[in-house]
Amino acid sequence: MSQICPISKTCACRNVARCRTKEAGRLFLWFPVPHTLKKVTTYLQQFTLKYELMHERPGLSLDCRPGQSLEIARNLAKLLAPRELKETQALFIRGAMQPQIQDFSDIASLQRFIKLNQSDWLVEMLATERFTSYFQPIVSIKDTSQIFGYESLLRGLDEQGNLMLPGPILELATEAGLLPQLDQVARLSTITQVSRYQVSGHIFINFALTSLYDPAFCLRSTVEAIDAAGIPHDRVVFEVVESDNPQDLDHLKTVLQYYRDTGFLVALDDLGSGYSSLNLLHQLRPDFIKLDMELIRDVHQDLYKASITEKLLEITQKLNIQTVAEGIECIEELNWLRERGANLAQGYLIAKPSAVPVTTTPQFDAIALTVASANSPLVEQQVQHQSESERIVAGVTQHIRQSLELDEILQTTAAEVRQLFEVDRVLIYQFKPDWSGLVAVESLAEGCISILGFHVMDTCFKSTRATYYQQGNTKAIEDTQTAGLSPCHLDLLQSLQIRANLVVPILHQERLWGLLIAHQCRNPRQWQQSEVNLFNQLAGQAAIAIQQSELYHQLQQANQELQRLASSDGLTQVGNRRCFDDTFNAEWQRLAREQGSLSLILCDVDYFKLYNDTHGHLAGDDALRQVAKAISQTVKHPADLVARYGGEEFAVILPNTDIEGAIAVARDIQTNISALKMPHPHSQVSEFITLSLGVATITPHSQLSPATLIAAADQGLYQAKAQGRNCVVQIDCKDANRIITNS
Repeated sequence: MSQICPISKTCACRNVARCRTKEAGRLFLWFPVPHTLKKVTTYLQQFTLKYELMHERPGLSLDCRPGQSLEIARNLAKLLAPRELKETQALFIRGAMQPQIQDFSDIASLQRFIKLNQSDWLVEMLATERFTSYFQPIVSIKDTSQIFGYESLLRGLDEQGNLMLPGPILELATEAGLLPQLDQVARLSTITQVSRYQVSGHIFINFALTSLYDPAFCLRSTVEAIDAAGIPHDRVVFEVVESDNPQDLDHLKTVLQYYRDTGFLVALDDLGSGYSSLNLLHQLRPDFIKLDMELIRDVHQDLYKASITEKLLEITQKLNIQTVAEGIECIEELNWLRERGANLAQGYLIAKPSAVPVTTTPQFDAIALTVASANSPLVEQQVQHQSESERIVAGVTQHIRQSLELDEILQTTAAEVRQLFEVDRVLIYQFKPDWSGLVAVESLAEGCISILGFHVMDTCFKSTRATYYQQGNTKAIEDTQTAGLSPCHLDLLQSLQIRANLVVPILHQERLWGLLIAHQCRNPRQWQQSEVNLFNQLAGQAAIAIQQSELYHQLQQANQELQRLASSDGLTQVGNRRCFDDTFNAEWQRLAREQGSLSLILCDVDYFKLYNDTHGHLAGDDALRQVAKAISQTVKHPADLVARYGGEEFAVILPNTDIEGAIAVARDIQTNISALKMPHPHSQVSEFITLSLGVATITPHSQLSPATLIAAADQGLYQAKAQGRNCVVQIDCKDANRIITNS
């Protein structure tokens, strides 16, 4: 039996086989309407491709050389409308056989046929199981330090072991019909990693409905793996991820009933997006719902999102369904959801996904707002302080999203923290590779000494305190005089006017980048846990700012390098023809506005073909490099440009240079070339390499074409060659017939 891609008929998730369209065979196409057939036959006739029409319905077949079927399919994809592409059916049969009845199960849409045959890299990943799982914690929303469980997130691995994000993998798997295989690999990878790291708590595992034909059979390997790992079934939560288009609701109910009968729990993912509606909630009656992250984003300040989310939370509370709020990124979102009864929280504010499941998460204090305590001055003060703290975090986060200048972001962080907590000094301390460091940013109250730029060389820091801060620990000293510090340490703090301090680490890509530090200079200070939590949040925001800034500057450098490569001649490293054209046109327009002079020199290496024939092309390339360097050393002004005009020809653009200056530059070029003394025994004008040069000058204006100057310089170069080479000829743009010869 020949197939597009032979996969087990009993369960599509069991086997992964390679596609066979690279072999010779016959391609069968069935079209939705005669009009589509007409378009395709016109294309085939245009390229003289022979085909046979089918009489029962609009369709045809044609013999294909190895790989030709995919080439034809791709070209048809450009010809057909999207709906035609989806509704046209394709079947490829290897060899010269006619399709048998069992082959018709391999018929796929033309769109899927193309995608399947472009998925070699994904098939290879599936065959070798190059996948892993990352885990993001799900915590109690009332006490975010209590981990309820983890969501497992698929990651691919390329041939070098580098991580690949799931988006392109899932997209191609869906379009190529490989979702069953991918879904099974993801489930088994999760179970392997859970067993490896002895993960406690609930495990949330995504599944795609279309990947499961018969749940009892397709999920057999998953259940066996869970049992072999000793994971209780009631700790496993299967998430419906195909809520965007639940076309077969009865099948989905069957799958979920199988999960429940087997003792697993069920979650409905992304409630509030796509087709994941209240009707689906009524039909499926899950144990958990996960509120979509787009619904959570800025829910505290978006009236529509807030109204919808409040109603969803009211409904789930009445139905005793636990809710997981996804994608929480700021304290305001967390507190809003906490106050309205959400059960569980997940998002970057708490922890990012990681290969090794985190075992600790930060605790974000909640402030209870009850009628009985609302009149308490202390509570009012705490509420006001909490609100201001949230404003600071939101403000810094907004700066991070709007600015890519690291200094500005860090300075804003320091200044707002100092004002919020009314401390005397806030600074950001940055480490050097040798663990010395300096005060990079400072916000200072009036009357306190500045230590901005203060450099500390502590050779013992790496062995004594680096690991402590690397692990995310905080250090708070209420009174340096009673903290039992060593005499030398106490002397240093006193010299810097530090009576109390709070230090939190800034971790950038798991590296201790620096410290966020608050100083009380005049009095002791008892640091509150809420203050410590806020400092940790802002240190995290600073780490995000650092990463954004570094990525931005790396991108800038890469773009500059790409721009340089795009405008540089690869052999001589001077400007290339594109660079010449762009620069020449820009200078023409600028000097037309300013009414300044623009000069152009065109140079050509004399008898260069004979030089190549004598010494070889490698020696010729080296000669061109030396000539380019000699010309470049002649130009003096930053706006001047030397470019390789083509072959052995070079151009020199001289803005704001009159004809006398241009001739002087041309003669200096001759002098520099002569000084090289590169032997050229077959030259008819000298025993060394020489140049012929054409020079022209003009004052650009809107009625003139830039080609006027180029044509004049080119005529000068032509005249220099005609007059025996190794000379400079100037052409007057106003009178091209007047030639001044300088030899």
